[in-house]
Amino acid sequence: MIIKSAEQIRNLTGSYYANNDFEKIRSTLMAVEDEIADIIGRKVMESLAEESQNQEVTISFTTEDGKVLKIGDKEFVVEGDTLKIGGYSPYGIIGRVEGDTLKISNSRAVYACQQAVAYMATMRFYRLNDISHENAGRKVKIDKENEARPFEWQLARDDRAHLEEYYRALDRLIRALEPDPRFIVTDIWKRMDALIVKDADSLAYLTGLDPSPWLYLRLMPYLSESQHFVAKAYGEGFSQIGDASEDIQHAAQMAVGLGAIALMGRRTSLQTLPYGLMKIFESDGGGNRKEAAALDRLDDYLKRLSREQHYWTEEMKRLRDEDMDAEPAVHLQMPDNDPHNKFMRV
Repeated sequence: MIIKSAEQIRNLTGSYYANNDFEKIRSTLMAVEDEIADIIGRKVMESLAEESQNQEVTISFTTEDGKVLKIGDKEFVVEGDTLKIGGYSPYGIIGRVEGDTLKISNSRAVYACQQAVAYMATMRFYRLNDISHENAGRKVKIDKENEARPFEWQLARDDRAHLEEYYRALDRLIRALEPDPRFIVTDIWKRMDALIVKDADSLAYLTGLDPSPWLYLRLMPYLSESQHFVAKAYGEGFSQIGDASEDIQHAAQMAVGLGAIALMGRRTSLQTLPYGLMKIFESDGGGNRKEAAALDRLDDYLKRLSREQHYWTEEMKRLRDEDMDAEPAVHLQMPDNDPHNKFMRV
């Protein structure tokens, strides 16, 4: 386990009582840790757990000149205790070469992982313990002179605060792992590397979403499907689109990114949309109340995304034909008309 005591949870969250019985929350911690392992890879999680217990983690590597380490498809250089990737030293990562192994530590990733586990586990623990479960049934015990039951909106706000901190910790964890050699050899990294929208910052730049690595990972299956659709629309040569002009690459990336968001919105319920995407549909109701958008508002948003994806797909093909001195395709942005209207505007 990456967390070993109630005092650790207290230090990570600031709200959990350090004198609580740790055994009561152990199973919840293990369940959350297992869920995060599905996100970042089980070998990576095991490695971070070992590192959290001050155990040295080693990685095998190959080298041709004795200086440059080749791990996966990336090259690393170790100078003393500094690990360099592409000429810069990632924050929080320390590497030391001994023989044909690299001994590595990533304190930033370990702490972010511990925080993510702690926030989600404590939220679930609090929910399960709002009511006492006894042989005679479920009870509510309260000191009426000194305590009061929270209102429903207070519980909802507290849950939301814990979820926000959980997602922020996941964002920090994934950012800390992006330059980590342990993460670069995972299947999830290989899937990311096959996409033309390769990271959260690129997705945020293209679509206006918050730059959330966790949201990017959730969107990856939809990005892959959207890229397949755009590749079919582009035709032969899409695999070499990296050699195309910047305008064509930008148009293709726009089409892929917008299409992925539209796919997720159509196939995912409002309750299970990632928080980074749900923020688009939240409105401030004043005070402590927030209201989720109605389904018709979501539907309008997704239709707009689909229209924009169609525009960028046609623009990508037009730019390609222009570069090839072929007859350029002319595309018009037709309005989305209400079928109940008697007349159509052009």
